[in-house]
Amino acid sequence: MARKLYASIPNCSNILSINVQDSHGAQLGVAMIECATTSLDVGSAITIDAGYTDHHQNMFTGYVKNIEIKEPEKTYAITCSNYLVRAVDFFIASTTPTNPFTRKNIKAEDLIHDVLDLAGITNYGYDTSYFTFAINNPLEVNLTGAYDYCKFISDILAFSIYADINGKVWFINRRPYVMGGDTPIGTINGDAVVNNEIIDIRHSKSDRDLRNKIIVYGTGSVHAEASASSPYLPAGFYKTVVVAAPGVIDSNGMAQASADYNLELLNRLTESVQLTVLGNPDYQPRETLTITRTALGISGDWYIYTAEHMWSREGYTTTLELRK
Repeated sequence: MARKLYASIPNCSNILSINVQDSHGAQLGVAMIECATTSLDVGSAITIDAGYTDHHQNMFTGYVKNIEIKEPEKTYAITCSNYLVRAVDFFIASTTPTNPFTRKNIKAEDLIHDVLDLAGITNYGYDTSYFTFAINNPLEVNLTGAYDYCKFISDILAFSIYADINGKVWFINRRPYVMGGDTPIGTINGDAVVNNEIIDIRHSKSDRDLRNKIIVYGTGSVHAEASASSPYLPAGFYKTVVVAAPGVIDSNGMAQASADYNLELLNRLTESVQLTVLGNPDYQPRETLTITRTALGISGDWYIYTAEHMWSREGYTTTLELRK
């Protein structure tokens, strides 16, 4: 029996289509809506609740960034960005060049909090980083975007910063693969004869993102290095990345910790599954799924790296990129 589609967007009526995209690696989640009428304007807050009448949920919270009126259709095309756009759009510039935003002897999670607060983001959660910056000398933050600076700090620690579907911003130790303690939100059985939700599927492996040598530069002569051999590269061959954090990392111990964190994150093969399934609003980035497709050698738990929800009056599908 066909399921009945459901969509609710305040101040929009006669909704024709919804496309919501988010990814572990994306700066922002985005949503595109087409509807017959709307009272929304650029800058309006927006939420999207969609799925089926028997299974729907909020899948986007953010702000309207662009509205187009389409002719001859006489419909509205609305483009939105998630809540973290406040940090993306906020540029940190002190009133005078001699009085920049400064902090000293501050934990990474508190530094992120203070920078986000400049952009008006107060709904914030974090993991304890056990990392303290500017122990010896104050750090200065000036002439940079609030998001850019937060992402810079996140990359030093191999942490993630993102806004969830309800508009809360997180700074957490979330790697782009299945971690200990992850609990799958569902199971996809690609071998099932009936109720098989997979429409198409591909499996791939790549060394594109693999890095097995990390060099960290801090203040002055502060530096560190971490490296390891990789079974996916020729013997003695290293793919190198540099983390440059002068003015932020001011001890060799901090530099070494950053190098070790990033080596653990990057010295691995990227194994991914790209698939399209019947629409499911539960499938959101940074969750895990259990999936089996014996013909492709796929089994076990996978991390949802990217999710795109495509809802229209003709139907609802979800396209995923899963990683191990």
